[in-house]
Amino acid sequence: MKRPITLVFLLAAAVLCGNVSYNTYTVGIGWFLVKSQAAFEPTEVLYGEFLSPEDLFVRDGKLYVADSGNSRIAVLDGKEVSYLAEWEVLNPQGIYVDESGALYIADSWARNVYKYDERGAQTGVLSRPDSPLYGKSNDFIPLKVAADRRGNVYVLSQGVTNGLVVFNKDGKFVSFFGANEPDVTLRMILQRLFFTQTQKEQLLRIKPPSPGNLVVDDSGLVWTVTSGLTDKAIKRFNVAGTSIYGEIDFSSSDFIDLDIDAFGNVYALSSNGLIFIYDSYGNLLFLFGGQSYYENRRGLLRSPVAIDVAEDGRIYVLDKEDGTITVFSPTAFGSLVLKGVSYYNQGMYLEGEAIWREIQKLNSGFLLTYKVLGNIEFKRDNYGQAFDYFSLAQDMRGYSEAFWHLRNDWLQRVVGLLFMALVALAVFDLVRSVLKRGKIKPRARAGREIKFRLFRELRASLKFLKNPFDAVYEMKRNGAVSFSTATLLYIWMYVQNVLILYLASPLFVGFRARNIDFLALFYDTYRLLFLWIVGNFLVSEISEGEGTFKHIYIGTIEAFLPILLFALPLALVTNLLTLNEAFIYTFSMQALNVWSLVMLLIVISQVHNFTFGETVKNVLLTLFAMLLLALLIFLVLILLREEIDFFVSIVQELIFHAG
Repeated sequence: MKRPITLVFLLAAAVLCGNVSYNTYTVGIGWFLVKSQAAFEPTEVLYGEFLSPEDLFVRDGKLYVADSGNSRIAVLDGKEVSYLAEWEVLNPQGIYVDESGALYIADSWARNVYKYDERGAQTGVLSRPDSPLYGKSNDFIPLKVAADRRGNVYVLSQGVTNGLVVFNKDGKFVSFFGANEPDVTLRMILQRLFFTQTQKEQLLRIKPPSPGNLVVDDSGLVWTVTSGLTDKAIKRFNVAGTSIYGEIDFSSSDFIDLDIDAFGNVYALSSNGLIFIYDSYGNLLFLFGGQSYYENRRGLLRSPVAIDVAEDGRIYVLDKEDGTITVFSPTAFGSLVLKGVSYYNQGMYLEGEAIWREIQKLNSGFLLTYKVLGNIEFKRDNYGQAFDYFSLAQDMRGYSEAFWHLRNDWLQRVVGLLFMALVALAVFDLVRSVLKRGKIKPRARAGREIKFRLFRELRASLKFLKNPFDAVYEMKRNGAVSFSTATLLYIWMYVQNVLILYLASPLFVGFRARNIDFLALFYDTYRLLFLWIVGNFLVSEISEGEGTFKHIYIGTIEAFLPILLFALPLALVTNLLTLNEAFIYTFSMQALNVWSLVMLLIVISQVHNFTFGETVKNVLLTLFAMLLLALLIFLVLILLREEIDFFVSIVQELIFHAG
């Protein structure tokens, strides 16, 4: 049934970036969000007789809207509108149209999923499965629905945390699919550690968050988006139900819907009206849009609920509060980037070079440009230029591969000269030995007295590497290492961590390592050491250990001498390594850590004069004391914050009444 409807099409001419009511952002050099030219501009706003619409879908030029408040599906075809399932559905929350034109409707009030053919006739109903595998406690309140080419239907049911409910083409329940992992917080862990059994039984079980929306892309892969998550909010599942979409750096915990275009680009909509566009690898291309609070401004949304992308690249966003559909069309710059990304996703770097060179001219801060140009230069064997581009793009894989070729070229040039130099040095040493044969040179007197106390104590510290048993004895009985020297070693630990971030290869510490939060680094460096020293002192006092706080303080830092001496040289060595040789650095650091932990056990046993069994017991009790101390500090900070907030509220109240 077709009947005319009054639709207001606000057609706009070319809108300049400055006239768009929102800013557009992209990822710039240094991995920061920077402003960009407008990639999409609002060109149409469709007003219809919609009441609290919940979902929309675009297929073959037709726009399907779940007109929930009116209990029907509106189909917009140009300037004509028709209605499907009118009065046959109660509260359509989600809709999907497959390639054959079949329409799937998720009706939350009727608790059914209806299927209609292209002529508008109902052909099937999916209800709550009666299979034992579905579970007695799982209700069936369908909110969203999608289908793949094989006829499998995926239903997002309210409150079901096992994942999507999957039906086969015959309407039979198959399994759950694509469940999220449970989000375990520190509070939950502490509750389960310290609550009684009765209190634990009163707690709700830790359950994973339920997805908020889903879509099936052109290749048949299922995507979900989950509100409340950030790094893993968007997931793409393979046929085994495993997520194969990596974590994204620029995300939102407010995502409510997503769609995938023909090239695999992801369009995600947040509840605050922001639209995120990612390529198929998770690189953020554009971020734009926003929320309108007081006045209607084109491109800003009041209560967005759904997003869909048409075959021509236009974005349709449904606003529930206004009952409108805003259409965003790609600008010349946006179309250029998306075209370049399509070449990039297919590995056609050289074919898309002209496009990316043009993008670089238009926006030199567009980070993805340098990743693509790096691949272009790499294919041309211009490894130096590729290395520079990959460095700007912070592309670890490309950076490592380009560096390998540069290092290989350098070794081929210098290895011959280096070999000749070593041979010459060996011949020179042999000749010198022959000429000096028979001459006896008096040996320098060994054990020259060291005049400075600091140097003497640092030399005593080195004995911990050779013989920690004797070194601890010298520290306890003769004061071979003072409190002040140990403090200098603690300071060096922090300084070394700073130097490592500056001097190590970005392949091993990250390209953003030099953006140091010095206070956070200070906290990370000393938090466990502080808890260990205090915890071990308290436990040892109870267990009658001989060591004093001073001995524990000095002995702890001396135990970490392997790391204090060799971590920085290893960090410098990383500048000669690629990702393929990462095991050299990883194994070396693990060896230093094991060495230090063994020395710590020896130091603790000698400081307190414990046997091996007593030492193990002391260490386990110290770890437990560390946990209690961390909990105590956490509770004190919470109480302190509450007291500060209370005091501030009193002061504000007094100021208010005094005014």
